[in-house]
Amino acid sequence: MAEMRQIKRIRLFCAVTRPRNLTGVLFSVFLAFVMSQGVAQDAQSHERESKRGWPHLRGPHYNSVSDESGLLDSWPAEGPPVLWIKKLGQGYSGFTIVDGRAYTQTQTLTGQYVVCLNADTGDSIWEHRYGLQYEPLSVYPGPRSTPTFDSNRLYFAAPSGLVGCLDARDGDLIWSLNVKEKFHGRGTDFGYSSSPLIEDGLVILPVGGKGASVVALNWENGSTVWQSGDSPSSYCSAIPITFQSQRHVVAFLQNSLAAFELSKGRLLWEENYSQGYDEHSAMPLYHEPYLMVACPFRGGAHMYRIESKPIEGDSRTDAKVVIRSVWQNRKFSNDVASSVFADGFIYGFDIRDQQSKAHRPSRGEFRCLELETGEIRWSSDQTGHANVIAADGKLILFNDKGEIILLRRNPDRYEELARAQVFGGEICWTAPSLYQGRLFVRSPSQAACIFIGDPDAAQTEQVSHAVPTSAIATSAAWDLTVLLGGEREHPFVRPDFHELGLWYLFCIAGVFPAAIVVTGIANFPGIRRRRDQVVPPRYVTFWISLFAFGLITTPLANRYWPEYIFTWPASLYAVFQPTLIAIVWAESQEEKRKSRRLSRAAGIGLVLVCVGYFYLCRRLSALHEWAFLVGLLPAFPIAVVTARRIVNKNQPLRNLALTALSFSIFFWACGGFMILKSKFEM
Repeated sequence: MAEMRQIKRIRLFCAVTRPRNLTGVLFSVFLAFVMSQGVAQDAQSHERESKRGWPHLRGPHYNSVSDESGLLDSWPAEGPPVLWIKKLGQGYSGFTIVDGRAYTQTQTLTGQYVVCLNADTGDSIWEHRYGLQYEPLSVYPGPRSTPTFDSNRLYFAAPSGLVGCLDARDGDLIWSLNVKEKFHGRGTDFGYSSSPLIEDGLVILPVGGKGASVVALNWENGSTVWQSGDSPSSYCSAIPITFQSQRHVVAFLQNSLAAFELSKGRLLWEENYSQGYDEHSAMPLYHEPYLMVACPFRGGAHMYRIESKPIEGDSRTDAKVVIRSVWQNRKFSNDVASSVFADGFIYGFDIRDQQSKAHRPSRGEFRCLELETGEIRWSSDQTGHANVIAADGKLILFNDKGEIILLRRNPDRYEELARAQVFGGEICWTAPSLYQGRLFVRSPSQAACIFIGDPDAAQTEQVSHAVPTSAIATSAAWDLTVLLGGEREHPFVRPDFHELGLWYLFCIAGVFPAAIVVTGIANFPGIRRRRDQVVPPRYVTFWISLFAFGLITTPLANRYWPEYIFTWPASLYAVFQPTLIAIVWAESQEEKRKSRRLSRAAGIGLVLVCVGYFYLCRRLSALHEWAFLVGLLPAFPIAVVTARRIVNKNQPLRNLALTALSFSIFFWACGGFMILKSKFEM
């Protein structure tokens, strides 16, 4: 890009001077030669800057392989020194580090930001606000994309599809536009996650629109240079590759892998993978002429060889670029953590869960594969779901438990050199960055800079103020999975009628009868209602039993039933209905002060239970189950009628029938909404 600017300057100079004689021509040639040397030096300087830093996602070569050396072969028992740790806010954006500055994206109560930090201290230099909060109460709040640095400009992408260019020196906005809106993007319903790719003055982004599967924008003003392809996009960034000295762009889309000509966007080839909804987040790996992708959902890895094929009968055109399958391996699937190529081998985590989990570490094994054959050389279950950097003959892993792990790059066996805990209580998916012996890692809420290089190369002042990783206060998260006893294989997919029907039957045929039986036993041989009692004891016993059995049935059923069962709606309803009973009773009392206190206390209790229900659903990745809170509104009218009958009339069977009807309306008002929404989204 620096070279392009210098060429423009030369052309401008020649246009202004307009030499009219031989002397003027020679003078112009001399100046052009001098400026061309500046071009070469500028380009070399820019190349050195890129190699020295971590200018974009996955480092200087787009593959998480670093040229750094002098990294330690082991760490102290108390862990490597932490130069700084910082509360950053919500998000999964990684770090871009160039010239002593670290750039990332985050979200706070006031909105989404691009932030620039001092890489040595973590102190804030500037921040740029670009939008409102993105799904702050969801399981995955905040930005996902990592900003890209090029020639003192910083390019970012927001979950909404907003793409912008900032002056990296002060954070001033140069231009911005929403690519999802402009090109009618498809395939990124869970938030746009691709990081901008900057190549030859182009900002290249997968978008997924019709006729705009991948787009290239002018780096100076955001205008469209080209758009190509018809396939929906996904969550993976585009990467540049060089094949036979030609620069191409590869995009891992929702249902296919495709390559485009860099300069004009011509579609070179496209390999289809699936139909309908699919998602790809792990980056493709390229080592000329080999190209590998690893799919999620136990889809396995596919290795291709890129080849040029002459077009028969047409000598005027260039050879056609094609890909040929080399091998497939079903035992190497990637999701949010990408793998690396290093020394003819592939290192990465084979995830065996159908999907990465936001409430627990994902299951699987870290593997080493031969590049050309796909043969597994070794596997280990010691690392956890981990992103990886290859540098200085070693592998640096950052796993979803917040640990950093140092491995020897050994294709013959798993050789762990050191391990340290950095974060606790959060699932960490953000890929690490390496810059001058410092490892930049991030949890969904914090960031840390850890020195893993030669201590003699570190600044004395920095090291003297550093603390070991063992001194960082980490909070271990409570294991709440016991409350469910199981999990849905695809938590992002809304429950269908069959699944909701099972949940409803377990509530009506399991939870309610159990509560009735316990009520009968607790009140045997029967207690008559006294005039001074608000509600007969059997009703109190029933609601307490209904709440308890709603909670207990879920883990028990998921332990023995082959399909996932969820009966918490019965527990939620067991708080909702008694709250209305308390309010109805309070309204009928003459002593308004005491009755109002009871009414308010009941209302506050319901609110607290709803908040706790939402919190637990969020922590346990019950992404759609929390929506049963919405069902309280349509169930409200009949629940009020039921409350009045319970307060005023002692007719257990009719009251029980009304309660079952009210619960059914509550359950299916929400369930029907989820089913209809799924139908409209298909």
